[in-house]
Amino acid sequence: MNSLWLAWLYLRRRRVAASVMVAGVALALYLPLATHWAADAFDEALGARAATTPMIVGARGSRFDLVLHGLYFRARSEGTVAHGEFTALRDAGHGRVIPLHAQFTAGGQPVVGTSLDYFEFRKLQLARGASMALLGDCVLGANAAQKLTLSPGDKLKTDRKNLFDLAGDYPLQLNVTGVLAATGTADDEGVFVDVKTAWIIAGLGHGHDEAESNATSAKLVKTHLEITPENMGTFHFHGDTTALPLTAILVEPVDAKETAMVMDRFQNSGQLQALKPPVVVDEMMGMVMRVRQFLDANYALVAGAMGLLLALIVTLSRRLRAREMETLFLLGCSRRTQFTLQAAELLIIFAAAIVLALAAAWATVGWARDYLNTLAG
Repeated sequence: MNSLWLAWLYLRRRRVAASVMVAGVALALYLPLATHWAADAFDEALGARAATTPMIVGARGSRFDLVLHGLYFRARSEGTVAHGEFTALRDAGHGRVIPLHAQFTAGGQPVVGTSLDYFEFRKLQLARGASMALLGDCVLGANAAQKLTLSPGDKLKTDRKNLFDLAGDYPLQLNVTGVLAATGTADDEGVFVDVKTAWIIAGLGHGHDEAESNATSAKLVKTHLEITPENMGTFHFHGDTTALPLTAILVEPVDAKETAMVMDRFQNSGQLQALKPPVVVDEMMGMVMRVRQFLDANYALVAGAMGLLLALIVTLSRRLRAREMETLFLLGCSRRTQFTLQAAELLIIFAAAIVLALAAAWATVGWARDYLNTLAG
């Protein structure tokens, strides 16, 4: 205890040098800790979301993009699925089938066209207001409502996909009817609407406004579309609704037999594919783990270099303190006690560095976990 106290007093008198050593050792420890913990958090976040999503059907292409799109909405799918495929899957009785249309944003948040079954599927609960019931209604995720500072009864305009396309479709003004309770998942970031509302945003459906038809210059001053009780009945879709697009379909088969039937249905399809998100996510994480192994080898080299540098610092320190140690010896301090004092100094430095590295890694992973739980691919 006396050695630790004397070592502490010595380090206090040389705060700058001690702080530099603590920071160097802490950084060397922080990098592998943060990397391992962040990779574990990434695996946990993706795995938990994927485990609750048995199957995703979408356009054939990148499996990773389709799964991330179905789980987190922001990754762009490489194509679309005809609404008729959703109807066929639902009528076949394979299990719960949920449509997704996620191509647009509102206030920077993903607009997710889906059905009320999605809320039951994800076990989402309303914190305020009511669920979407009419065209133009939307329900906000907890984080989306906080970022946009919106509540039930407010209005929200969708974003233009191309700000320079003045002749393109107008943004749609949505009616905020409810806010979901926080779940710590990607659903907290979403703006949920009915699929038909998503199609109207895409310009695949439209209505007629009496006032607009009586004003020849209305298009010049109009800034957005709005669905009101007066014009709601005029909104319609041209052509076959079975051909209207979805970006993905979530399927929750009732059993293993129905899962196999859905997989077989799309196995030889040249345009569509059915994926099991847990399998795809495991493959993604296998790639991440291989990268982590490479980083581990790199950190081992860094740790070795840091150890050699510390040994050099200790050696030089002993030489610089030779007269000091000789004075202590003449005062009655044995060589063994001198060695104990220097060991105590290193112990304090390493203990402080470990605490600092653990705290920094914990804070980093805490932030990363919050981000990963609401990942936008």
